[in-house]
Formats: sequence, structure tokens, C-alpha cells
Amino acid sequence: MNFQTERLGPHMAAAVDGVDLNRLPDAPTQAALTRVLHDNLVLCIRGQRLAPVPFRDAMAQFGVPVLRKQLARTTECAEVNIISSEDRDVLGDGKRLVNGENWHTDDSFMREPCSLTMLYGVVVPAVGGDTQFTNMYAAYADLPDEMKARIDGLKVIHKYSSSRKLSRISTRPAAEMAAMPEATHPLVRTHPETGRKSLYLNPNRMEQVVGLDRAESDRLLDALIAHATQPAYEYRHAWRQGDIVIWDNRCTMHKANADYPDGERRLMHRVIVAGTAPY
Repeated sequence: MNFQTERLGPHMAAAVDGVDLNRLPDAPTQAALTRVLHDNLVLCIRGQRLAPVPFRDAMAQFGVPVLRKQLARTTECAEVNIISSEDRDVLGDGKRLVNGENWHTDDSFMREPCSLTMLYGVVVPAVGGDTQFTNMYAAYADLPDEMKARIDGLKVIHKYSSSRKLSRISTRPAAEMAAMPEATHPLVRTHPETGRKSLYLNPNRMEQVVGLDRAESDRLLDALIAHATQPAYEYRHAWRQGDIVIWDNRCTMHKANADYPDGERRLMHRVIVAGTAPY
């Protein structure tokens, strides 16, 4: 396949046209798509029309798809999650849920978080519903040397339901919660494929820095989050119907915006692929 690449943001994100993922890319094309992703952190593949199984199969070219029970799944393919404007906390209070409405990185509550997330815009609102991304390589690189020295080697406890969480999360069965014990991850991680260092933060899942008292831990985490989410590090993606957006959770954070008008529908299919412990 031949495709055209367009830079989307000044320091991250690129879009490609001329790819139909109903036909799996050959090895050179897949290698080129992976390079675009590594170079830009966020990759948008435009103009797709994919049923759940072909979507899963196309995304499997980037890594091994994994199951996640915290979100609804399509009947055709268990590895494809559904994220919808109609989502509700079914096992809790039944109220509407906006998945990912605050800054986060996917799966950090897992001991081996996913590496990549793929989101397919099946139905997108005419206005609003953007997804924002922030470049955690750049956020780390711009820290003062004394801050880098302070945080290198520090670790943070991550939990599915952190006492610091900023947004509502879906209520899960007790057995499922028992299978998600807290995870401890470094504040600074080295990407296993690019070798670059980045901050590893998740404001919605981080509980406390290991070895610091709660007040000092909160001050440090709050300062790092404020630094990493400055507009200078951000790219905001305005969805088009048929976009597939792939991002690297090992060097980004993201957030969803539910700012579309009442009556507008937003329906996304999601695949995540396996990662390793972030050390």
C-alpha cells in the first residue's frame, strides 16, 4: 500500500490517507505505519469502514489484542470494546458515565498495562467530542534537572478506584475487583521500543508515591500533572467519521470531551494491545 502522511499538531500526531484496513497491510506498509506512530505518538488512519472483527484483526498488526471487562464489548468480537454517549454505571447508580473524561493513561491500574489504544469513530457528533492528548516525552524533557534527579527511581501506587480519582468510574463486581490488585509503577519510564524517557502519570488512578507521606506525595503528583497538561504539550483531535486513532500509552496521556449537544450520538469501538510492566 502507498499512503500519504500529514502532520496534525506542532509536536505530536499525524494522519495517514490511502489505507483501507479491510485489507491487512503488507509487512513494509505495517512497518511504515508503526514508524509514523513511534515518531508522532498519535496516529490517525482516515476514512475506514470496519466491522468489529476486521477492526480487531487490523489492530492486531500492531500488537496482541487483550480483553478488558470494564467496558461493554461487541457481540461479534470480545476484544472490541464499546464506548458510547449512552454509557451508564449499570452496576452502580445507573447514571451516565463519560469514560476517560479526565486526563489519564489507559490501564495503569494493571500490573502490565496495555501499550497501545485504538479508537474507531463509528458515529461521531457534528460538533464536539474531541479527544485531547499530551506529550509525556516532552513534559519529562522540559523538567528542571533537579526535578528529574528527584523523581528518577520513585514509584507510585496505582489503583482502579483511587482516592485521588477525578471522574466517576464504572462499578465492578467484587470478584473482578479482587483480580485487580494495586500496581506499582515508576514515575519515569523508558519506552521499550524507542528508548526515550517520559513521565508516567495517571491522575485518575494514582494513589500515592511510595516512600513519601500523603501530603508530600500529593504536592509532587499535583505539580507534575499540572506541568504535563500544559497546552504547550497538547494535541486536540477533532474526529471525522471513520477515523481510527491509535496512541501510545507509554508516552502520552489523553482525555475525552463530552461537550457535544444533547441528542448528538458518539459511538466508538476500542481495541487495546498488550504491554509489559513499565520498567
